[in-house]
Amino acid sequence: MVVLLEGGLAMGSNDGGQHVAAFSVDDDAPDPAILYTIPAAARVQLSRPSVYLVIDGQRLDDVLSGRHETKSLATLDDSVRERVAGLIKAEPFKQLSFEHLCRCAQAMLPQDVDVGEDVIVQGEKGDYFYVIESGAAEVLRADAGRQAVSVASLGPGSSFGEEALLKGEPRNATVRMTKPGRLLKIDRADFDRLLKAELLREIAPEDAQRHLEQKKAALIDCRFEEEWELWRIKNARLIPLEDIRERARGLDKSREYVVYCRTGRRSRAAAFLMRQAGLDAHSLKGGIAAWPYELEGAAL
Repeated sequence: MVVLLEGGLAMGSNDGGQHVAAFSVDDDAPDPAILYTIPAAARVQLSRPSVYLVIDGQRLDDVLSGRHETKSLATLDDSVRERVAGLIKAEPFKQLSFEHLCRCAQAMLPQDVDVGEDVIVQGEKGDYFYVIESGAAEVLRADAGRQAVSVASLGPGSSFGEEALLKGEPRNATVRMTKPGRLLKIDRADFDRLLKAELLREIAPEDAQRHLEQKKAALIDCRFEEEWELWRIKNARLIPLEDIRERARGLDKSREYVVYCRTGRRSRAAAFLMRQAGLDAHSLKGGIAAWPYELEGAAL
């Protein structure tokens, strides 16, 4: 951005073939002239001796945005303001606009928890999505012998419970507190309205195929290994849904990903988890069952 305090500026095309605009400020002018944006294909030259300022537009936007956020915070009550402070650096909330984050904070409820308390239990119906504000927890999953095995640790800023809400299935793990603390939770209706609608991205088979042909995207199969071995979309990489949360951290954030399962239910959860990890992930609509293009595997 250029602020002309005195003098004259002329803006034209880079090749000198087109005059785009001219600005002039005389001694008696009440206000400076402001050139908010300079197109990439344009150049600006002084038309006479001038006094001007050049301002970094991105930094100005950051300052104005920060002022807006401060004013927005001032309108919230103390409890909601505290929730915003806790959510602003937590996934998936840090991907949201500030206004949307505030709406989420207003919809969430606090829940105090003790050591040893099971917040969610494997096999039970899921009604809430949780964020750990303080404290710590472990994720337990029953193995083939029905023994609970610890598969992950969670701390402040960690979230859990989205898979059951996205898939419409019972909880696939138990989350047990290892340190006392406080959780923030949001119910299914508000989760769908405020988070699922904002963060979940789906892609039609024909669009996914075009992205793959143009090398814009990589394929992730989030089914079980035995399903993948039987038949799969060509060149798909296997990362079962239960491993997505951990292995997503090692994926290239500069790539786009198309995630699929059998019908699209599991891949919606997988894509949501990948987006929490900062990845550009889309769930394939209808899953492999709706894929009309080339497949490979033992059954073919």
